[in-house]
Amino acid sequence: MKSIEINARTVADAVELALTQLGKDRDEVAIAVLESGDDSEEVLVRVTVVDDDEETLESASTKPPKDVDIALARSILEELLKRMDIHAYVTAVPSHSPGQDGQTEETITLHVEGADEQAMSLLIGRRGETLQSLQFMLNLMVSRKVQHWPQIVVDVGNYRQRRRESLEGLARRMADRARQSGRPVMLEPMAPYERRIVHVALHTDTTVYTQSSGEGENRKVVIYPSKP
Repeated sequence: MKSIEINARTVADAVELALTQLGKDRDEVAIAVLESGDDSEEVLVRVTVVDDDEETLESASTKPPKDVDIALARSILEELLKRMDIHAYVTAVPSHSPGQDGQTEETITLHVEGADEQAMSLLIGRRGETLQSLQFMLNLMVSRKVQHWPQIVVDVGNYRQRRRESLEGLARRMADRARQSGRPVMLEPMAPYERRIVHVALHTDTTVYTQSSGEGENRKVVIYPSKP
C-alpha cells in the first residue's frame, strides 16, 4: 500500500496536503497521527492508500476519542445543521471496531435524526456522497481543535447500517449467481468504503473471490466463481 508522511501546522492541513499529493479522496485512505506536536512544533501524519480489495479497516490516531472530542464534534455538527437550516437531533454513540493490527479501536458515531424526510435525504445524497463529505468536513473541523484525527462517523436516519445490510445481502445473492452460472458477476460502481463492505462480506466464502475493476467513479466489484 502506498503511504506518505506529512508535516504541517495542523492535522487537517497535513491530511489535505497528503490527499492532494496522493490524488485520492478521504474515503480511500487511512490516517494515523504519528506526532501531535505542540504550540511550537508541527504535527506528523501518515496517510496510507487503502486497497479496497483487501480486508483493511481504517485506522486513525492511536488515541481513542475523548469525551471532549465527542462534545465538540456534536456541537460543531449541530451548528453546521443549523446553518443549513436543517432541524435535527444529534446523538453520540460510542462503538468499537477491529483495527488493522487485530486490536479493538474505539470510534464515535453521531446519529442525525429529523422529522423532515426530504432534508434527511438531501443530507445523505446520491449513494451517500453528501454524507461522506459532511463527515469529512466534520473530522477536519474537529481535528483543527484537538490536533489529532478524531475518527468520527456521521450517520443520518441509520442510513449506514441499512446500506451495509443491503450491500451484504447483494454480495451474497450475486455470489450465488456466480457459483450457479460459473461466470463472473459485475456489480454497479460503488464508493471505496462500499466496495470494501462487499469484499469483507465474501472474504470467508471459499467458493468465490472478489476483485475491483475500473477507474475512479466507475470502479466496481467483480465476483468470480472459484476454480474447482
